[in-house]
Amino acid sequence: MTAFGGGGRPTDGVPNSMTSTLDRLVGHGGAALRPIEQIFPLRGDANRGSEMQTTWHSFCRDRLEAVRGVLAVGRSPPEIAYQLGELLHNHFRTRGVTLTSYELRRLVAELLALHGPADEVLPSPPPGPAPELRSPAVAKQAGPANPELADPPPVVVFDGEPPKAPWPGDAPAATTQPEVPEKALEPPPSPLVTVTPREAPSLERLLAHALDLAKGGLAPGAAVDEAMKTLAPKQAEPPAATTLREVAGLGLIERLWSDPAVRAIFINGPQSVAIEREGGTLQAAAEVFRDEAQLTELAARLVGRPAGGMADFQLRDGSAGFVIFPPAAPAGPVLTLRRAEPGQATLEGLVSVGMLDRPVAELLRLCVRSRLNVLVSGPAGSGKTALLAALARDLDPMLRVVTVASHRHFRRPASSSTVELVTSAAASFAMLMAAAARLEPGLLVLDGAALEDIAALSERLLRGPPGTLAAVRPEVTSAPLARSVDLVVRTDRIEGQLRVVAVEDSKGAAAFALENGKLARGQPAFAATLQARGQGDALAKLFA
Repeated sequence: MTAFGGGGRPTDGVPNSMTSTLDRLVGHGGAALRPIEQIFPLRGDANRGSEMQTTWHSFCRDRLEAVRGVLAVGRSPPEIAYQLGELLHNHFRTRGVTLTSYELRRLVAELLALHGPADEVLPSPPPGPAPELRSPAVAKQAGPANPELADPPPVVVFDGEPPKAPWPGDAPAATTQPEVPEKALEPPPSPLVTVTPREAPSLERLLAHALDLAKGGLAPGAAVDEAMKTLAPKQAEPPAATTLREVAGLGLIERLWSDPAVRAIFINGPQSVAIEREGGTLQAAAEVFRDEAQLTELAARLVGRPAGGMADFQLRDGSAGFVIFPPAAPAGPVLTLRRAEPGQATLEGLVSVGMLDRPVAELLRLCVRSRLNVLVSGPAGSGKTALLAALARDLDPMLRVVTVASHRHFRRPASSSTVELVTSAAASFAMLMAAAARLEPGLLVLDGAALEDIAALSERLLRGPPGTLAAVRPEVTSAPLARSVDLVVRTDRIEGQLRVVAVEDSKGAAAFALENGKLARGQPAFAATLQARGQGDALAKLFA
């Protein structure tokens, strides 16, 4: 909106009448720029006032072309005010000064006061000395030296803006600072992009999707998990999902069971719910059932309505429970549920809960009994410890087994054939692994090797005697480590259920692998080793 005309700046130093107002002000070192404290009162921190003054001068000096660009294009007054406000906000913010909404409006108004409308051309000055450059405030108090050079009316007027107060001179500023709302410190909104908050999935959508999955054969709990994974993969569980678990999942039991420290749940009626934590501590649960009908519906979802009024049940993680219905339990269904101990797992138990397919269990049994080196790889909570325990328990009870782990989940019975070693700050995994080798085990079980233990583990697998069974996380399972064993067993949690998803040889060729929910078979390199150790007939039956 600055008017430009023909002709340049005279060589005698007198400003040309056709030069823009802002150019004339800045061109003279900012002599006619009002100090920041004359534009709006500064209260509070004196350092901030000094920073604002310096930043205001640097804006008028450095951003002249940007201001000209805003004013030179035909825009509506609100668009001009917005663009100037954005320039000011960004310039001040990048220099560590945040403007309040009021301060931003005053500076925009000051810029507009320094510039006339785009279609207004300033008249030539009369002959004589050059007019004195004065700030707008001083000019209004003393009257314009030349009426034709008076400040033009502002382009934009802000509604509700307090009237401009006269400059108080050297009067002390007020010491109290007005309260500025937090929203005033936010950057101006973008005129191009509108971001709308992502809404949590509704109960109707979650329920409909979970029911569709359940009709396809998924268990109710797995259907809920899959519905949440699909419709809200990166959100904390919304209230609708809690209601969905109440309708199609395990409700209160599922919420209590999500705490891994809870080892058992005891329900003696709708208003009597207790949990047992690690160490055997028994305490009342913070939640109870709404009424007997809610508890009865949940128990029936677990086992149906058995003819005898009582039944055993099992969760997908192998945990076992027992429920008694009325009238045998007149106060409401009585239910107990105990978390499966990984050290008590058996191959038959893992097959029954769906973690292992029968052919996979038979293959692993052949490999361990033939003293092949086996590596189990899977994320935390995918059943690695349970699989190690089940394979070790399947062997001859008199076979000497030595375990090295950071836990005592194996809980093997103490005997002359079993040694349990537990890591600590004083005894590292690598130290205990070396000590275990000197005990001459028939089977060495290693659970939880960390990244710093891989070198020692690889050395043991490559150069030590056969018969090592080790479990590690996927991030530790490097290609050299996989090549140092006969086979790699990969575990995972699929739709809430622990599964062995693949059995591979050292080169990655699959003996068994889950493909689209079905078990595919191949011919791994370790088949020749099994044949050489007398397991050829058994192996042929598995791959027939």
